[in-house]
Amino acid sequence: MDLALQNHLGLTERTYTLILEENNILKQTGKPPEESLLVRKQSILAQLTQSLERLRHAAANTPERTEEQKRTMAKIQQLVLKTLLLDRENEQLLLKATRPARTSVAARRPSGHALQRTYSRTSL
Repeated sequence: MDLALQNHLGLTERTYTLILEENNILKQTGKPPEESLLVRKQSILAQLTQSLERLRHAAANTPERTEEQKRTMAKIQQLVLKTLLLDRENEQLLLKATRPARTSVAARRPSGHALQRTYSRTSL
């Protein structure tokens, strides 16, 4: 169980670092990150899924937790929450970066003739 927890903690730290890298790219360039970052994110997601399955299996075999294991699990939970918050910020930045630019359309000024017709219809 200890080895599985330590491996999962390492993966969680790598995930946070990757999400932080994406955040820096989005803030500095204002553009979506390159495809290679997406591939790395998908890869680490698969690794996290496998690691979580190993943790579940190890936890089923050893129901008692030591204090060290509890501290490691708390550290993992805190890191996951930080990662989720940062990822939410990245989603907002990505949405802003991919939103098409708004073009302002200036209203045309009506001609003098058009104004005269409008006033003549509404006057008594």
